[in-house]
Amino acid sequence: MADHQSARIESRIVDADCHVLEPPDIWDNWLPERYRDKAPRLVKDHMGGDAWLTAVGGDPDPIGLVATPGMPYDQFRWFGVTYEEARPGCSDGAARLADMDADGVWAEILFPPQRTMSHFLGDDDDDFVLAGIEAYNNFLFEEFCAADPTRLIGMAQMPSLGIDQAVDALRKAKARGAKGVIISNWPSGGDQCSRDDDPFWAAACDEGIPVSIHINIISRRQRAAQRKAAAAAGNQLYDMTSEATRAKAIGGMSHVFAMAAGALTSMLFTGVFERFPDLRVCWIETGVGWIPHLIESIDDRYWRNRVWGDLPIAEPPSSYWYRNCAASYITDRSGVALRHAVGVENMMWSSDYPHHGNDWPYSRKVIAETLGHVPVEERNLIVGGNAARIWHLDG
Repeated sequence: MADHQSARIESRIVDADCHVLEPPDIWDNWLPERYRDKAPRLVKDHMGGDAWLTAVGGDPDPIGLVATPGMPYDQFRWFGVTYEEARPGCSDGAARLADMDADGVWAEILFPPQRTMSHFLGDDDDDFVLAGIEAYNNFLFEEFCAADPTRLIGMAQMPSLGIDQAVDALRKAKARGAKGVIISNWPSGGDQCSRDDDPFWAAACDEGIPVSIHINIISRRQRAAQRKAAAAAGNQLYDMTSEATRAKAIGGMSHVFAMAAGALTSMLFTGVFERFPDLRVCWIETGVGWIPHLIESIDDRYWRNRVWGDLPIAEPPSSYWYRNCAASYITDRSGVALRHAVGVENMMWSSDYPHHGNDWPYSRKVIAETLGHVPVEERNLIVGGNAARIWHLDG
């Protein structure tokens, strides 16, 4: 039996999915003053914790489950957590580096805070959308990652304003030194993947910049509808006295991969990777254990239906997965067991720091326990080598 505690990790660990908890003063410092009346506002939740109020008439979003590093599982709570209780590394770049050192992590791939970003991405004022996205990106690169840009690898958030703005934002991100971007909607702004998105994929290939999708894709129109529904729901949204609400909340955290499958198959079957063979797309926080079943299924459907379906792809869809895609996981023993079907070069370990999936400061212990039996060459790819290659961390 492998000695998991002494499993060798010869490569530097790259955490492929971390987040920044927006500091309390982010919008005062980075958002132009004329937009601050619509900015997310820090308020108290009903248990005295800090929360971001984004939807007029809706409930604030508490920070409890996105600020858990160092907390035992039995102390996790949705409400009642303040910024003073959270580790400084959640929001401060220099402090994050100290936490990475304590955890034995060399570099982090950093994704945006989803809820406040959603507030901007779903707004109907184009200028406000762009101002909010630019404010976050400026904070990310000029403040947070500035503590050490070689180890804090920010993913620039793309706006939700259509193809021209998306292409422009991608090129600006590359010019400022970003090694990757994240899209939260199809680049053209549509409800589904289409050839209208092609100029963005072409620009990503031209600039040599990987594109990440964090869990799911949702259009601006759909996001706006969600905001209205959240506002209408009022206190029901976070009424954790309801067994059904608690079950829905925790259950939803457990099957995020289901949302990614639809977006992935859409890109595969519409020929995105056929037209753009150099495009690299990373599926973040989706896990990987589901991927072997999906690619087996879509290959089967391809062979049975490729003639009448007149699909714009020359190879089975699985070939594009292996050539063009990668995915990150947090804890996925099934995925590790199926790693050769997933693709050893197509999977990346992550911790989700500072969100509640993290095991800080015991990431190396978790890696040893879950990957200790894996050959060292494969283990090194999964815990850092693949991410370093995809995001060009050595050059």
